[in-house]
Amino acid sequence: MRKNNMNFYMFKAPFRVPIKTPLVELEEREVLIVEWQDVDGHNYYGECNAFKTDWYHFETIESIKEVLTNWFKKHEFDQINHYKLSCQLIDELNDFSNARSVMSMIFFQKFHELHDVKVEYGATVNHDIETYFKQYNGQLPSRIKIKWHDDIKNDIAFLEKNYPNIQRAIDANGVLSQNEISLLNTFEHQNFIYIEQPFLTFDSYYEYHKSLSLPIFIDESALNLEQIKQFNDSQIIDGVVIKPSRVGGIDKALEIIDYCKAHNLKYVIGGMYEFGLSGYFTAYLAEQSNYPSDITPSDYYFVDDIVFEKAVLENNKIIYSPPKIDINKLIK
Repeated sequence: MRKNNMNFYMFKAPFRVPIKTPLVELEEREVLIVEWQDVDGHNYYGECNAFKTDWYHFETIESIKEVLTNWFKKHEFDQINHYKLSCQLIDELNDFSNARSVMSMIFFQKFHELHDVKVEYGATVNHDIETYFKQYNGQLPSRIKIKWHDDIKNDIAFLEKNYPNIQRAIDANGVLSQNEISLLNTFEHQNFIYIEQPFLTFDSYYEYHKSLSLPIFIDESALNLEQIKQFNDSQIIDGVVIKPSRVGGIDKALEIIDYCKAHNLKYVIGGMYEFGLSGYFTAYLAEQSNYPSDITPSDYYFVDDIVFEKAVLENNKIIYSPPKIDINKLIK
């Protein structure tokens, strides 16, 4: 009897510039790559955005391997021959958004024709902003997103003095309180497009949103469509950062995009310090986003990658080609 097969691989690469966020410091990125071989012998790959530890989300690389192994046992002999069926089957993983997301990536490739994607360049800076700008070599991003830190006003001043026309945003990862609102309001500027996840709880947004003069986008709070509807119906946000790995995959992200368009809610697509496979789909979803999303050239964070086709910068646009995996770089 013919059957499907699933294999797990690892890939790891150091960051060009170590990552410092309000939540963690990282020297390298390690990811899980899932291989799906269908009953006809065709291979598809998914890049999982989870981390090795649970500093960001309760799912970890090891826990996802366990979840997917158990799910696979139920569907080892299934003939998954259309996209709707694949989405129904991975709905069994709805409690595990990262696990569902990696399978969504696999089945989206199986049932869709992929194309080249061209999107705006949206960079993220983790401290030491001047080092990043030297790295750009004159090819500047359309948007700079700065991770919150104690001296962030110096970074904003650097942008206002040297690069006043670049759109800017701040990612706070939910660590702010009422105490920082007055400082944030001094950053109001025609090119300041949003503050990302300033607060941790819904109640904090409800209490402080009128005091904050900057556009507010939720990120970590955008867990699913129902949560986004709650924030939007309460009129306490201006937009959403949609992360496929958080909401459960590409199909779920597309549902949220449709909702945002129907309700005039702005959105961008969020990245997860990802390699070229996941990065392609972040760019794919970002083609119609309101502002530049988290899209960077292949060599922005890492020297090495898992795909043959590198994302390149051309006239301030990032061009991604449909990803093809270099399996020789994967460790089983």
